[in-house]
Amino acid sequence: MMQRLVWYLELSGRELEQLELVVDFAAGQGVSLRTVFVEDEYLLRCGELPCSREISLLTGRVRPLSSRQLEWQLRRRRERTELRLEAMARQRELEWSREVTRGRLEVLLSATGDDMAVLIQGGGEPLPSWLPGLGRPLLLLGEGFRPLNQVLVALESVDDTGLLEQGLALAGRSRWPLWVLVPAAQSDVLAPLLAEKGLNEAVLPLRHWSLAAWLAAGTDRASLLLARANSPGLTDNSITGINAILLLPAKT
Repeated sequence: MMQRLVWYLELSGRELEQLELVVDFAAGQGVSLRTVFVEDEYLLRCGELPCSREISLLTGRVRPLSSRQLEWQLRRRRERTELRLEAMARQRELEWSREVTRGRLEVLLSATGDDMAVLIQGGGEPLPSWLPGLGRPLLLLGEGFRPLNQVLVALESVDDTGLLEQGLALAGRSRWPLWVLVPAAQSDVLAPLLAEKGLNEAVLPLRHWSLAAWLAAGTDRASLLLARANSPGLTDNSITGINAILLLPAKT
């Protein structure tokens, strides 16, 4: 179940464009938001090089760049972002907290943990290559995210009751319809488990097991798709049109 989202916000990225999307989602789900401002260590190391330069967006002039300048710029961006975040959270009655860390975004997101991390998936961007080794639940929100109104569960194995239970809990909490996507070749194997859960009428067998097929099965509704991060269906990693995907770590 969602209780708290952890958003690793890269200060050198497009955080201001994504701020409202994440805040609205957390507030809409009634969960708290922990914002971790990430200072990219590789970027800061660039400032230590004597040849480092930056180009002014306003004047086009080239000027020297130091680690101290980069730290100051990142601090200013964080302060501006915190002010907006605080105002939006207060308006939406969202419980939130903040912290600052230094590192690489992909390392922080793939680390083991219990909290659900959140990442914005840009249109046309490939899925992260480190997903199969995911150590915590990860929520991918599309840039064109719409408020959720149904749950899709990509169920591959009769042993993966955890994924199914998570989908049932999320659908039941919000009173959304639940659909279970299964590989057509495994329909007979999975049928007893789904019948036990009273989900006979909610099964959607798919001949092609891929992210594109999963999203197409959701029709034009705003779906929350649940899947395992190491699913073979995620090998098609150039897909667009993601609304929201909750990826759970590989089943152990």
